[in-house]
Amino acid sequence: MSQSISEIISDLSALSPRRAATPWLALARTAVAIGLLTAWEGFAHWVPDLIAGPLPTLLRLVDLVHSGEIIAMVWTTVLETAGGLVIGAGLGVVLPFVVQMSPRLSAVIEPFAKATVGIPKLALSPIFIMWFGIGLTSKIVLVALMTFFLVFVATFVGIRSVGPNLIRTVAIFGAGKVEIAREVFWNSSQPFVWAALRAALPWAINAALVGEFLAAENGIGYYIHHSYNLADITGVYAGMVITAALVLLADAVLRLFQRRALVWRPDNSDTTLH
Repeated sequence: MSQSISEIISDLSALSPRRAATPWLALARTAVAIGLLTAWEGFAHWVPDLIAGPLPTLLRLVDLVHSGEIIAMVWTTVLETAGGLVIGAGLGVVLPFVVQMSPRLSAVIEPFAKATVGIPKLALSPIFIMWFGIGLTSKIVLVALMTFFLVFVATFVGIRSVGPNLIRTVAIFGAGKVEIAREVFWNSSQPFVWAALRAALPWAINAALVGEFLAAENGIGYYIHHSYNLADITGVYAGMVITAALVLLADAVLRLFQRRALVWRPDNSDTTLH
């Protein structure tokens, strides 16, 4: 049964359309970037005490690269974010399958899971720092908690989206519980999981930065907070630019993994409403 499903997936992968190159998109994004830089420069001239201009920010970034300081701070934040994402996403994917195996357990846990989602996770960062110290562990726990609930809810919804008729049809062809969980539930949940991961990524990085704001020895958040304490507005903006670049780069990497994992699905990214 699993072999036939794998063959079908391979056939769908071969038939899925590839996105055509869109040169206009690069031109449009370049125009938007130029517009944003122009507006940034204008506001910097208007309130120079509150906004550092693009050129001073760029020069500060060059100094951070030459001194090697940027490598240490980015590496610290990346470790915190990656560690938390792996733990939070891993638990967020596995636990819904465990819960879904028992309808009674699912009914018992569901209201408590909904209530827990409403707790402001960033407000727990001082508690985690008291529990785990100012090192990487407290930030990893905070990122994991931030990621877990988004992925858990998305995976749970993905599992619930599978119709009973599909399960019965696959079972008629001889699929067991493990094969149904792997080939039906997991494949149906993957789009939800990847969407949740991409949505959780900026929040995960922000969670790491918040933890570094409060207490840390290194990291992008620590650099921003330290620059703020020194009234170094250029350092603050340099830290924000590094953060934005890190979010874009991490999202690009995550999108690459998503495309490889969902290669069997048709690419509907160009679909629009008419």
